[in-house]
Amino acid sequence: MRKMIYVLVFIAVALFIIIAFDLSKVNTQKDIENTNVDNISSKTIKLKYGHIDLSRDNVNISESKLDSDGFSRIEVYDKDSGKFIEAYGVKEEPLNVSGFANKASKVTIYKERKDYPAVVRLYAVLTVYSDSLRQIKSIDKTYWEKADDGDWQLKNPHAAAISTTGLFPSKEIEASGTATIEMKANIFTVGILNKSGFNVFQSDENGYYLRKTVELGFRYTLD
Repeated sequence: MRKMIYVLVFIAVALFIIIAFDLSKVNTQKDIENTNVDNISSKTIKLKYGHIDLSRDNVNISESKLDSDGFSRIEVYDKDSGKFIEAYGVKEEPLNVSGFANKASKVTIYKERKDYPAVVRLYAVLTVYSDSLRQIKSIDKTYWEKADDGDWQLKNPHAAAISTTGLFPSKEIEASGTATIEMKANIFTVGILNKSGFNVFQSDENGYYLRKTVELGFRYTLD
């Protein structure tokens, strides 16, 4: 009888170990699956000479169109509300570089955003060589610019861009920057600007003065 009890206890312990091991395998597999899930949906902005990936979902992307400055422009809108989110543009111009006749070009890319009612753009200017392979030879300039003629100021602009590999020539660059928008408002518009993220930093008998710091960035990859 005692021997039978020992056998039953041994079987119970063995079953417990097997079940615990199987559960451990299941949980480990779930952890691996969760680790491998990419929760950031991205859409690709196909510009004329390359692409930019968006880290956002639920958007509508317009067809490319040529604007008055010669940029191939694409606009991004919220799919539900139809509200404008941002825009991208690219323009390529030939460069006369010794030894690279008809193979060197200046490529200018911008990202645009609108903050009621200010429209700003972050630009990156690249030198691209097109031999057997299109490659970014250098980043020549990064800068901010007002994209409308509204009564507001663009202050403290900072911009920079790097090769994502740390070397040149490269197939990909990343640009980023910050700037401050300052504008005047009256009693009727100050509330709207507050809701848009602007903060009052000064007021007098002539009205309210507000500012908002904005950030922009993009990663541009040659196709």
